[in-house]
Amino acid sequence: MPAGAEDVTDSFRDGIRLFNEEYFFEAHEHLEGLWRLEHGEPRQFLQGLIQICAAFSHFQNGNLIGAVNLLKRGADKMRPYPAHYMGIDAGMLIAEADIARQKIEAMRTGKEPLGRITFPRIELPGAE
Repeated sequence: MPAGAEDVTDSFRDGIRLFNEEYFFEAHEHLEGLWRLEHGEPRQFLQGLIQICAAFSHFQNGNLIGAVNLLKRGADKMRPYPAHYMGIDAGMLIAEADIARQKIEAMRTGKEPLGRITFPRIELPGAE
């Protein structure tokens, strides 16, 4: 996030709040606006976070293949960054995205019955 851009910080917090409320499509759209403004180091991290949002939106809509693919791509984009980045526990989010991807893949291949998953929460002060 550009230094000194408080409105961008508020925008990021709003995106995380939407994610935590399981409004994944809306979180994706909200964070995408922030991503378009970012041209520095956080750009790829934000893209990964956006892809994880989109993946969970796909899962909510029954698109298991899209969910699996975007969870992998999103987590992979975030892996090069520190475990704590942009004020969030990115390492925990990546680990939870990997667990969700494995569970959704098991559902997709019939190894587990279709059902619910536990969506991760992103802890960010002020985003509740």
